[in-house]
Amino acid sequence: MKVAIPRFEEEVAPCFEYSADIAIFTIRGRKVVARKGFPLQSRDVFDRFRLLRDQQVKTLICGGVQDFFEDLLRANGIHVISWVTGSVDELLDLFIRGRLSPGGRSRHAGPASPAPDK
Repeated sequence: MKVAIPRFEEEVAPCFEYSADIAIFTIRGRKVVARKGFPLQSRDVFDRFRLLRDQQVKTLICGGVQDFFEDLLRANGIHVISWVTGSVDELLDLFIRGRLSPGGRSRHAGPASPAPDK
């Protein structure tokens, strides 16, 4: 499974459409097995969508995202966990443990994110 997190330094970027960099993680067996950074030079939402699609990203974790773009991603099978804050590593760890929910850092009533491939 691949997970993308737009970042500003080591934190999740506050807005996906304006972030300058994105990290894409490959997760297997609840562990990160690969990590690759991509500079985001274009602010065109379709260019950003194509990158996620071409990299076979299944989940986008982001600070904020415009409704149109979130709808586009969801319509194309990309799960979006938005309105979260924190470090990229912290959010990724919460996601892997199934404890990341939209609008926060942790979820106490069960997993909001799909479980990574085992």
